[in-house]
Amino acid sequence: MSLCHRAEAVGAARRATAVVLADWQVVDDAAEAVILVVSELVTNAVEHGQPPLTLLLRHLSGHRHGGVRIEVSDGGPASRPGAWASSSDACERGRGLGIVEALASSHGSRTQPHRSTYWAALPAS
Repeated sequence: MSLCHRAEAVGAARRATAVVLADWQVVDDAAEAVILVVSELVTNAVEHGQPPLTLLLRHLSGHRHGGVRIEVSDGGPASRPGAWASSSDACERGRGLGIVEALASSHGSRTQPHRSTYWAALPAS
């Protein structure tokens, strides 16, 4: 899904993810973890990347109990931080990737010219 490159994209991504996870019958605890990781990755893209911004969710049926792969892509690094990052104290930010690391079974990134993709895989049960 394409997202606007604004703070409102985070809420839109959470809502859309909740609908998809319900369709996939992902259990509540796992769904909450996936939604939190989506929120963190989209926030990072809005604050530190350039447009365009996209979210891709994949149901991973090959995992033992199934899983969800999240991919958030942006137009590559921004030349300056977004509005929230530049207006907040350092102690109020910087925990997003730690949250992703704690919840995901695996995660990483891919960089191409004018495109950065951050991904995470989480169990669905």
